[in-house]
Amino acid sequence: MQALTASPSNLEKPKDSEIKSQTVTSAPPPNVSGSKQNVNGENIRRTNSSSETKIRCTIPSERLIQLRKIVDEAIRDHKTFTVKGGWQTIRNQFILRGWIEKYESISPNQNSKLKPAKETAQQSLEEVCTNLPVKQDWESQTAYVLKCERTVMSRMLQNHNVDFYWNMRREANDWHHRVNTHQIMNRFARSLFTSKEGLNLLLQQMHWHCQPGVAVVNFPRCYTLGFPDHYNNFIEDFRLTACMSLLKWFVNKYETEDEYAIKSPEGRIPHTALQFALDRCNDYIASQKHLDIDRDFVKVWNHEWDQFLSHYYLVVHGHAVFLDSNEWTVPLLNAAARTTLNEMAKYWPMMDVDGMKNIWILKPGNKCRGRGIQLVKHLEDVAKIMNAKLKYVVQKYIERPLLIYQTKFDIRQWFMITSVQPLNIWMYRECYLRFSTQIFSLDNFHESLHLTNHAVQCKYTNVIQRDKALPDQNMWDCHTFQTYLAQIGHSTKWEDVIYPGMRENIVGAMLACQDTMDRRPNTFELYGADFIIAEDFKPWLLEINSSPDLSSSTNVTSRMCPQVLQDVIKVMVDRRRNPTAETGLFDLVYKQALPRPPAYLGMSLSVRGRRIFKSKKPKAKDQKEKENKETQQNASLITANVIPPEIIPKAIPKILSPDLYKGPVIGDLIEELHHTIFPGGAGYEFIPAIPQQVATPSKKKSSALKNERKTKRKRKQ
Repeated sequence: MQALTASPSNLEKPKDSEIKSQTVTSAPPPNVSGSKQNVNGENIRRTNSSSETKIRCTIPSERLIQLRKIVDEAIRDHKTFTVKGGWQTIRNQFILRGWIEKYESISPNQNSKLKPAKETAQQSLEEVCTNLPVKQDWESQTAYVLKCERTVMSRMLQNHNVDFYWNMRREANDWHHRVNTHQIMNRFARSLFTSKEGLNLLLQQMHWHCQPGVAVVNFPRCYTLGFPDHYNNFIEDFRLTACMSLLKWFVNKYETEDEYAIKSPEGRIPHTALQFALDRCNDYIASQKHLDIDRDFVKVWNHEWDQFLSHYYLVVHGHAVFLDSNEWTVPLLNAAARTTLNEMAKYWPMMDVDGMKNIWILKPGNKCRGRGIQLVKHLEDVAKIMNAKLKYVVQKYIERPLLIYQTKFDIRQWFMITSVQPLNIWMYRECYLRFSTQIFSLDNFHESLHLTNHAVQCKYTNVIQRDKALPDQNMWDCHTFQTYLAQIGHSTKWEDVIYPGMRENIVGAMLACQDTMDRRPNTFELYGADFIIAEDFKPWLLEINSSPDLSSSTNVTSRMCPQVLQDVIKVMVDRRRNPTAETGLFDLVYKQALPRPPAYLGMSLSVRGRRIFKSKKPKAKDQKEKENKETQQNASLITANVIPPEIIPKAIPKILSPDLYKGPVIGDLIEELHHTIFPGGAGYEFIPAIPQQVATPSKKKSSALKNERKTKRKRKQ
């Protein structure tokens, strides 16, 4: 273990007089049986038998009291941490800030059985001062004593939950750390977007989160082969891309060469293949314009597609030419193909990067470091993967990337999530480029040409034909890349297109994946996003990696990786205690604004309605009058059907005019029914219904009629 060069401000190195007073016995070699290593790689001697040599570092009691005081202050100020693994840069940053480290040297199962801190707060001096680390031969006395003191303080923290826990590996036994939500952790429990399969499925919902200038994801078309509907969609995409690729090849050949490079009397491919591709592209354009609602397209059978794909392979990959005949002319087909391609570009975002080879890339859904990736150009190669146990994703390959000295490269961009709800995204201002060791070519599908992962390229040597301006270690930082852009006349592309494009891709991807992320508070994580730059300098997101490689593998990473780790501590430690503290090269590129929930004022329920009155029962007298009235009406209806026509005008009362009638007009309907029942005028004439509302005579007229009737009765008598 390398000696720590920095010590905490409150942990002073012991003086020479103190060192002389401390007795350190000779240490056995590190490979003695019974020795064990803690997380720092220090050999801790376990006294399994009385015959073994005891390792003892006598620390004065005054110094132990000082160490106990330092530990108590660290607990009070929440300055305790645990770093699992190497990560010496992280450990040094905490020590510089006066934090105390707790070594995780026992298993979680044993840790869960420990007594509470209150019961074991006062540990005996013998427990904390025995079995101290072994002194190495290359270690100075001062460094060794300092190491022993840190071990003692770590044992004093044995029953205390630390305030910061760093572990770059996701382990199932970390649950006892996640239960304490006040503890800061550097990993989320789940990040589905860090797998190729998960990112593809989650980005299907990106259209709900698209915000121009804020969140826009450029992600190559991708399909998960484990789902039948995805595979069917891939087949349709592959076929349509082949149609466009053939048209691109045709237009490119005609414009760069001549028509004799396209057709020949000895050609084997009929011109109907070109017409087939034109028809399929025009059908797609019509469907995007929703013209398929009013008309049906011609059904294309599978054998027709198979025949077209065989012709396409022969032309584009086999360098075959079309058969010359008088039935078609190259200029007319070229004009039609160019018009169709220009119209397709409106509905096909990847038109410029698709190329003409129709190459796709197969990736295992849950692997990293370039393992298991292969390029394919035939549909049959993808169909074979469907029967494999390992789930794959198939993604459209960027056939026209931006090349630097004819060499392919990609960009590794770091970003950090410090909160999920609301979403806070920090993006690092620096990134680095990773180059291939070979010259780029679409005729060779070897991984050394197309996979720029350092884990892949480190297995190969740079070819002699490569430009000498490229780095020997195949890495550039972003500053060197900006210098190169200025040399080729695009000095503003980094600030105007590339960096803002990567920011929009990261923000959009995180918004699409936000619902599936772990919402544990006091949690953050550093991610590495891989981008490829197209010929128009637009960045395309390839994948997002958890636990990105932060090793010093090259001169570029040896400078940048420790720097990004230091800035992570600035954001997660310094800024939490001081909002105005520096954050290094991290910029807060997105901070989600959530509406404030309304204040809860309790339940306010109310019932509204109207009272229902119970209807009165009719009296016996009223009920009898009602029955007599109904009997008279029924008798009048019966009489109406048997009265002769010549008597009807004298029997019925005078009908009121339509102006006085205010009820529903049903007379015409009844008359129509009557004519239908008695066709030809047979039977009796129908008597119209008497209106319900009849004008009643005034009181004066009724009293006069009564007097007149009385006088008539008297005369008769």
